[in-house]
Amino acid sequence: MVVESMKPFLRRLAAVVGLTALCLSASAQTSSQSNRSALIVGVSTYASPDIPSLRGVGFDVGSARQIAAAMGIPDSRITVLRDAEATKAGILAALDRLASTVGEGGRVFVYFSGHGTRWFDPQVNGCKEGLLAYDQGTITNEEIAQRTRRVSETADKVMMFFDACHSDGVSVNRNRTRSLAGTDPVTLELTPKFFIKGSADNEVCSRPANVRTRSLLAEASRLGALSENFVQITSARADEVSFDDPNRGGLATQGVRDCLLGAARDLDASGAVSIREIEQCAQSFVEQRLAPFPSLQPHHITVTGNRNLVPAPSRPPMALAAAAPSPAPVAQKPPAPVVVNPAPAPVAAPAPAPVAVAPATPPPAASPPPPPPPPPPPAAPVDPGAAALATLREIEAQQNPRRKLDVTLSRSALRIGKDPLELRLKSSHDGHVYLVLLGSDRESFYVLFPNGLDRNNRIQADKPLNLPRPEWAITAKGPPGVNNLLVLVSDSPRDLSALTRGQAGALPTFSSALNTLNGRGSLIDLFTGQGLTGGSEAFAARLLRIEEIR
Repeated sequence: MVVESMKPFLRRLAAVVGLTALCLSASAQTSSQSNRSALIVGVSTYASPDIPSLRGVGFDVGSARQIAAAMGIPDSRITVLRDAEATKAGILAALDRLASTVGEGGRVFVYFSGHGTRWFDPQVNGCKEGLLAYDQGTITNEEIAQRTRRVSETADKVMMFFDACHSDGVSVNRNRTRSLAGTDPVTLELTPKFFIKGSADNEVCSRPANVRTRSLLAEASRLGALSENFVQITSARADEVSFDDPNRGGLATQGVRDCLLGAARDLDASGAVSIREIEQCAQSFVEQRLAPFPSLQPHHITVTGNRNLVPAPSRPPMALAAAAPSPAPVAQKPPAPVVVNPAPAPVAAPAPAPVAVAPATPPPAASPPPPPPPPPPPAAPVDPGAAALATLREIEAQQNPRRKLDVTLSRSALRIGKDPLELRLKSSHDGHVYLVLLGSDRESFYVLFPNGLDRNNRIQADKPLNLPRPEWAITAKGPPGVNNLLVLVSDSPRDLSALTRGQAGALPTFSSALNTLNGRGSLIDLFTGQGLTGGSEAFAARLLRIEEIR
């Protein structure tokens, strides 16, 4: 339909006005969004000398800042709690402040690095689990869900990342700290990010089957949160132990940071990297990091909620060295580690270390570099049609179900040369309409509306809107096949200038250029917060199939 029928339209459009007339000034674009917020909590040293210190948490705080920056969160909207600041009361108060200041339709990132814990609760006749605060207070999923209820109701998307575990493992000796030494003179010391409250011999709480705690997603959903708007990343499964590296930070945090900042592969060539793809990449990092130690089973990074969320632009800025964390109080020495001697393994050639935050006091010895990743397999040829369809599906997955959109087609199958494209839209919210079309030739891929002949893309709540308007009516012209049309209603207008690189009268070039990796990435960026100046990022979306027949 689109390739042939749009040619006269494109010629008229180029003659009448360039696409840049649609766009806001390119200067309106910003890499940070003023309605995005983050809370970062790191506990490396605890008030009780009985709780082992986690010396890598300072690196984790810097890594979490890099993740927040890549997500477009300005530094002025990042709150950090370290050690003595991170009491139970302090953390809950920070969650309350976050809830009171969250931007309408924005994005929120909550991060915790420290010990997880379990304890026996006689009221439920079983064990509960939570995050261990500096003062040995525990924060449960129920409390987090309660304190972030308004966040879930107000924000467009919420991502929580807890680098802590709630088990000391089922396949290793239960010791609080392990030093893993091989034949190399450099020793790597890993500390489990778990501390059991009460008696250390309380075996009942080491078994996941005895746990009575509901998941955070389940608790949040019970209070009205929507799984499409929520992501939780945890560093390990319920029966696994995750580790702190004193010289680099938590293994899970290192992996997620590096993968979000560019190491993850865009497996479907959609133009952006989803949480699902970041999870796969980060898991590979953990497995490679622990490969030299056969006595340890790799823990599994786990994602619940919207695994198709795109958390950062398609080309996130590779962060420079982050600011050093504030010095932490000197912790008492943890119990002497038990040494596990794995079978000797070849030492990999040194590789550039991931970007990390320098600790306040240099550690006595540097850990060995992680083994180099295996060479990636040869990239398979990209099918432009399949890649563009993946782009449309990925954009649709970013929608907010609190926004409702009804779209009615006059015909779901159009006869070539006879039938016009006719849509009737009805939105639950005021907003701005965008139509993105992948043509039946599987190559033509462009923003169909707004355009140079019709820039009025506003829609009123509950008031029907018919498209196309007469000045840009479209009739099916083939080839036979299926068109995929994404209909989107955004709370805020989007800046289209990034799609055209600011070239006046460039719509024909723009139309074909979208079906490249950069073009597809720019399109996803357009609808994941790029080009906004602080307005709501929420939108509703419907992906339609429109067949063309002879």
